Amino acid sequence: MVELLAPAGDKKSLYAAVMGGASAVYLGLGNFNARMKAENFSEEDLKETVEFAHFYGVKVYVAINTILQNCELAQLLECVRAAVKAGADAFLVQDIGVCRLLRERFEGIELHASTQMGIHNLEGAKVAERMGVKRVVLSRETTLEDIKAIKAGTSLELEYFVQGALCVAFSGECYMSSVEQGASGNRGLCKQMCRLPYEARLGEFKKTGYLLSARDLCLAESVGELRKAGVEAFKIEGRMRREGYVAKAVSVYRKFVFGAEDKLSAEDKFALKTAFSRGEYLLRPYLDGGTPSVVEPRFCNHTGVEIGKVVEVRPFKRDLFEVTAALNMPIADGDGLKLFDGDVEKASLGVGGVRREGKNTYKFVTSTRVKEGWSVRLTLDSAAERALLENKRYREMKMFVTAMAGGPLIMRAECIVTDRHGERVTVEAEACSETLLEVAKNAPMSEDMLREQATKTTYAGFVTTSCDVRTDGVFAPKSAVNCVRRELLQKLTERVIAAFGKNDVKESCEPLELPKFEELPHAKADIALHTVMSEDLLKGVFLKKGEMAALAPSEYTAQEVKNMLEALDLAPDEAALKLPPLACGKDIQKIEALLSAVPNLKTLVANNLYGLSFAKRGYMVIAGEGMNIANDFAAAEAVRLGACGVASSIEFENAISVAAQEEPNTQGSKKIKLFLSDKRYPLMTLAHCPFKTLFENDCAHCSYAPGLTLSRERHKYAVRRVRLSRCIFELYPV
Repeated sequence: MVELLAPAGDKKSLYAAVMGGASAVYLGLGNFNARMKAENFSEEDLKETVEFAHFYGVKVYVAINTILQNCELAQLLECVRAAVKAGADAFLVQDIGVCRLLRERFEGIELHASTQMGIHNLEGAKVAERMGVKRVVLSRETTLEDIKAIKAGTSLELEYFVQGALCVAFSGECYMSSVEQGASGNRGLCKQMCRLPYEARLGEFKKTGYLLSARDLCLAESVGELRKAGVEAFKIEGRMRREGYVAKAVSVYRKFVFGAEDKLSAEDKFALKTAFSRGEYLLRPYLDGGTPSVVEPRFCNHTGVEIGKVVEVRPFKRDLFEVTAALNMPIADGDGLKLFDGDVEKASLGVGGVRREGKNTYKFVTSTRVKEGWSVRLTLDSAAERALLENKRYREMKMFVTAMAGGPLIMRAECIVTDRHGERVTVEAEACSETLLEVAKNAPMSEDMLREQATKTTYAGFVTTSCDVRTDGVFAPKSAVNCVRRELLQKLTERVIAAFGKNDVKESCEPLELPKFEELPHAKADIALHTVMSEDLLKGVFLKKGEMAALAPSEYTAQEVKNMLEALDLAPDEAALKLPPLACGKDIQKIEALLSAVPNLKTLVANNLYGLSFAKRGYMVIAGEGMNIANDFAAAEAVRLGACGVASSIEFENAISVAAQEEPNTQGSKKIKLFLSDKRYPLMTLAHCPFKTLFENDCAHCSYAPGLTLSRERHKYAVRRVRLSRCIFELYPV
């Protein structure tokens, strides 16, 4: 069943999504969601919200997609319990420990792996399937080839982002806001450090701009291709955006998801760009593989559509100016404009007192000091948004009215409901008056009069497609007809919601207990991982007692790894290989070839779910920092999935209080070791090429050179390239 999934950051956006024709919405409950700055919803009003959505056949997914600590799990359960009781259809989860906890505590709960979990290849999807999730929200970096492989190799439902903001860093692997500002993106508090200006330096080369600010995504014209590849749910990003954006995006994508559209019309492009766009859209940045350029270095915010220029500015009244603009389209009171001097945004304003003078000339008054020659961009088309926000969605119903002398006024209605499983169900309801009808003495109520009064249903969300009336000339007061109609619609509403269906979730009554582990013999970790990069070998590397070298080669080839082992004077079984958090199917083939050529290299550090799949091949797998493990349930789940050791998330030191122990098996139980990282973990993992952004080249004319840095104020970052079947890049503090 194909689904169009819309964001609901507040009640207005949810209303716009439902009325616009979305088939599902996703929202947060204040705590534990990746958009903590959105207005979100309260546990108290969620039941009413869910019932409203279910009446129109719209599912509600609750996002609890952040990483949690042990002390927060009890509060999380309260939140989930309230959402289950309210009738929420599914929960989006990032933390593998939360996934385990909810699976154990709530029988029948539907879990979706959030894009923050970073699932982007078949091996990772298979691990997610073992975790009991029904659906994966694939990372935006997932290629079309990998989507097809995941669909063919698992029974998972697949969801994919098709519109909205694009994180410049790989999902779940951005730590810049957390490390610099103490505001974790993995906790819903991202400070959007990527949207700030930076200076790039490489030798004598220097360039400034918004060098980490990605353009927005628009995959409308790829929806058909994605459907064929196996994507069932098409997701619009934007829980931080206003209801007008939601209404426009839903109205456009309905044509592609449920209709036969495959090309964006000029009108639809205009609608989407005035709703929100950072320059030109990215039409299919990662679908075809490779390492694209996704950054717009000139600006970092909504730019809308250029519609003309300022031709004259005159003083108007005190602190006000009259602006004359030559425009290629009309503007009206309430519209939003931005004024640019070249590529530099100079002003953002709402317009009022608009006057048209001549065919393409408009005047308006503003307090902003505007200059002649500035370009004018439309960022809010108020009339178009109002029209969309006034849309109403109705359930069709048939009505039957009986008004016969000696009997009560009877109204019956029926409508067809598609339930949450896609099955069509006929719903019926009936209501009748408390008093009996009498033959009219003077003015009987005709069939047409009864029909007109009975079919006033749109206020309740129904539209009457037919109304069969039987009467023999009785008198029926309008007040009686209204009363019976209201009772009928109330009953029908309740039965429509019931027919849509509810989650069949049962919570365990057992008290919450952390997994039973053996206490660590020491307060500190057993072993410290010491990340060694290829570049480090030129400086000399010294391992301390109790440290294990975790190799992070700049190129994942057997020769590169052998060179590193030789330089460190280590045998393969004395070191670990760090697996990159981002690896498409072809990248994994490169890793497999490397491991085959270095047969005694048996210890791996997994920084994404896919890495745990190597445990089934006989490798000792450590769940690394990129797994974002911050509670004991996550540690226990990593062990169940194959890990022999766990490193805490870099955002929470000593988050794991104990060492996990596997369930007893034929080989006996195994203790898990707790590892301590040396914090040499990238603040960002990038699937795009910074060099293409800076030098405007392509791969055939590669401009890569070591030594690239990005700086902002007192902060400086080194850009490191890692080569697999393609290039990925990492950002480290200097």
